[in-house]
Amino acid sequence: MEGSQGGLAAVARLEPNYYLHDTVVPRGRLVEVLERIYEISREQDLVVLNVFHAGDGNLHPIFAYDRRVDGIMDRVHAAGAGVIKASLDAGGVLTGEHGIGLEKQPYMSLLFSDEQLAQQDLVRSVFDPRRLANPMKVIPTGATCGDIQYLHSVPDGVWA
Repeated sequence: MEGSQGGLAAVARLEPNYYLHDTVVPRGRLVEVLERIYEISREQDLVVLNVFHAGDGNLHPIFAYDRRVDGIMDRVHAAGAGVIKASLDAGGVLTGEHGIGLEKQPYMSLLFSDEQLAQQDLVRSVFDPRRLANPMKVIPTGATCGDIQYLHSVPDGVWA
């Protein structure tokens, strides 16, 4: 295996589950954000590994955990929120290459105004008026029936 695939396979030797994140930070603030990510891992008592192409500021911290441990998912989610906050505080963005899914939608308003989000939604509706492509992705959910339908089809505990 090459690159991140080999790295992800190695994570399984530490813990059976992992949570891979994707944010981007200005390269000049990379060390500061990495230090904060290690602080977050200590605060949440989680193992963190970094497999990334940091030369372009793209970070992929991986929190390794065992989901059978009581309360672990709260700590994992808190760590993920901490990574997002640290990246945004450093002038970064929510994603570098993996896009915005269910997990990051609540944070879109930290980067974009309501008007900007509405414009993004309008552009999406032009290309996908029935919202069949990647439902619940990219734009925070509105109050459409289609969004509610897909929300109920996502199993508990899944990050999409």
